Amino acid sequence: MAKKASGSKPAVNPRKKYDPYYPTDYSVGQRKRPEPRPLVPSSPVLSPKKWFGMLFFGLIPLFNFIPLIAWARRKNPKTSENQKTFAKAAILLSALFWVVAVAAGAVLYFGGFVSL
Repeated sequence: MAKKASGSKPAVNPRKKYDPYYPTDYSVGQRKRPEPRPLVPSSPVLSPKKWFGMLFFGLIPLFNFIPLIAWARRKNPKTSENQKTFAKAAILLSALFWVVAVAAGAVLYFGGFVSL
């Protein structure tokens, strides 16, 4: 039998019995899960009234470039990102239609198909 050292405490058993009521901290050494953040739109949603106004002014020939250029500017604080993107696309589409219309008119006029 092994001799006990005099004046020393008894050896502590490193494997204690499992106590289900003993509070444990399982998060030690584990990474915390990131808290999910709610999705927030990057720009406000445009109302149907605003969309109607944009489409109405965009359909007026030649006049449509004035509000579209104003909406497409970068420094305009009153327009949302959706409105700016729509205005840029509408300017490109209007310009493309005008180029095609002028080219078709020139071909028809100088080709002898139409006489004035």
